[in-house]
Amino acid sequence: MSRGEVSDGERFAEQVRSLVLHTVAHDADADATVALAELAESLADAMEENISRTLSAEAVGGPSVHPVSGVGNPIAAPLVDTVDGNQAVAAGTYTVTHEGPPGCVHGGAIAAGFEHVVERSETLFGVPPTFTHVGPGSREVRIQYRRPTLLDLPLRFEADPPIDTGSGSMTIKARLLQVGEVTCEATAVWTPDTPFGPIGDGDATDIEAQ
Repeated sequence: MSRGEVSDGERFAEQVRSLVLHTVAHDADADATVALAELAESLADAMEENISRTLSAEAVGGPSVHPVSGVGNPIAAPLVDTVDGNQAVAAGTYTVTHEGPPGCVHGGAIAAGFEHVVERSETLFGVPPTFTHVGPGSREVRIQYRRPTLLDLPLRFEADPPIDTGSGSMTIKARLLQVGEVTCEATAVWTPDTPFGPIGDGDATDIEAQ
């Protein structure tokens, strides 16, 4: 497949993404809604015959199903990943599918975008040369929502390279821009500690009681 050509998987996901948007935004009457529901049920039944229980579509040559940037995932915007100098960038446009306050992007979608671009910064630029900690750790992402981020308007997440802040900690600064203005800022702080183990390692009774 040549560069820029859309695969069958991407095309399929884009059409389902359009269906999701139309479902959220539609205001059809009761009869039309019933008819649409029956069509959706037929489509779901047909799709169920080809369901895979794994999300690693890339492993079998399919499009990415990442929930933020995956062109093969209908719930993704999707954001497009690039590199601009020494910054990891993820850009795109959110629609009413990701609406929070009227006309604005939901804060959870913004948080997911920051988490994504911070991870890309770590992958692209690696840890600072002075960062010598080896072992488990955790990352906290602190977000300041400075002004509304609007739907249907291009936006851009940017993340700087990681910085060694001493005491075994590492920090990444990130921001969200729309029409050249910063709408949100984030600071990701990585600290060494003992994280939770895999699901199933703890006491299931205690987990269920929480």
